[in-house]
Amino acid sequence: MSEADNLQKAVTALTNADYIVVGGASGMSAASGPDWYRSGDPTYLKKFKTFENKYHAGSLWRNYYLEQYTGHQWASRGDYWGFKISLAHFVLHEPIYQPYADLRSILKTKSFDVVTTNQDGQFSKAFPDKDVAIIQGDWSYFQCSTGCHDQVYPSTALVEKLYPEITDGHLPEDLIPRCPQCGAEMHEWVRGYHFLEGSFYKKQYAKYQKFVDKSTDKRTVFLELGVGMMTPMFIKEPFINLTYQNPHATYITINPKDALVPPAINARGIPIKADLATVLAVLKERL
Repeated sequence: MSEADNLQKAVTALTNADYIVVGGASGMSAASGPDWYRSGDPTYLKKFKTFENKYHAGSLWRNYYLEQYTGHQWASRGDYWGFKISLAHFVLHEPIYQPYADLRSILKTKSFDVVTTNQDGQFSKAFPDKDVAIIQGDWSYFQCSTGCHDQVYPSTALVEKLYPEITDGHLPEDLIPRCPQCGAEMHEWVRGYHFLEGSFYKKQYAKYQKFVDKSTDKRTVFLELGVGMMTPMFIKEPFINLTYQNPHATYITINPKDALVPPAINARGIPIKADLATVLAVLKERL
């Protein structure tokens, strides 16, 4: 079946849906925003030029895991935090990317919820907090790097205060954010070695479970956007399994590379292997 046929099938499924569960991953932001993973991304080279000139990581992702990917070590904790505060400031100040705006238009008359592995806050900017489960963290929160206590802290005010203090990519060491309880360095609340799977994390997964419960026995569309094969266990595999379990459900996957439907749900699966931003713009017009 052609992509045009699948696109029309998606329009029909979304129109007839009682409920839509959106699963969004990095491809959603990369479709028209910066690509954190691609070496030489223009936004990275422009916004993080100071760090690229010094450390030559090539991308945001490689800069974030500097030693692992490049073998280079940060010259100081001040440089390390200069990068992290700069990245948090960038994330907090990015406008809503067009695919998110188009998705908001697509969903405006529908019952829906969103689960995302994205950490860039785009879904939280585009949709109400009650409708979004952030299951892999978010740069708008900090936590203790040792996990000494079960609390995450909104980071916006602190980031706004510290960002002007950065000079040539360096944050003065005496300004490094520290845990109010144990004095250890703080850490962004995003999936990684220090990720706090505490009460706030469990609250996000409870939202996700609530969305799953709402989908039972309804004409539900599981709308998968920009989900690749790096971490399929969070969105892709659950969406496929939930579609299999619910005979009224439809699985739509949009991805230029990884739009795949397993044989078990082939009759109720709609793969659209095309540019995500383009597809969402078309869906917005047709719906």
